[in-house]
Amino acid sequence: MAKRGYTRDTIRGGASEWDVSRPLSSYARTLATLLVHPVRFFELLPRISDVRAPGLFLVFSGLPAAILWLIFLGLYPALVALILPLPLSFLLAGLYHIGVLGSRFGYVVTWRVLSYPLGFFLPFAAVPVLGPLVAAYFGLVLVPIGLTKVQEVAAWRGVLVCATVGVLSGAAYYFSGLT
Repeated sequence: MAKRGYTRDTIRGGASEWDVSRPLSSYARTLATLLVHPVRFFELLPRISDVRAPGLFLVFSGLPAAILWLIFLGLYPALVALILPLPLSFLLAGLYHIGVLGSRFGYVVTWRVLSYPLGFFLPFAAVPVLGPLVAAYFGLVLVPIGLTKVQEVAAWRGVLVCATVGVLSGAAYYFSGLT
């Protein structure tokens, strides 16, 4: 018998998670589900503190991100795209979790909510026209839905948290001189 809270699906990836054993097909399925059925994706996302599937998803997302960043931005940004997803996710999840403090689940579940949309966004971030559109979808649709469905906060609170983090991230980007 498996430990409480862990089944074969939670170890390999739940019904809506990225399946480590089939990375390419599962990656495409996860991206398609996030694009077409984000509510269903987050309703099925396990509320456990297992970091393996989302962590490996972010590492795997760095590969297509590096390829697209190499094509559109050059070698050094592509190298950053390989390393960036996982540490960036921990930082951003901290900001989002501050906004949902007092919600039903802890920081790791907030990080799990953020990991999949961030992995969806990163490959498109370097593409000139798609980058801002996918960023808006990431910040104003996917993450608020995820926080609302998984952390069980009010929809207005999820949108407010995401808008606040978006403004803070945009200001940090603008004032860092990377523009």
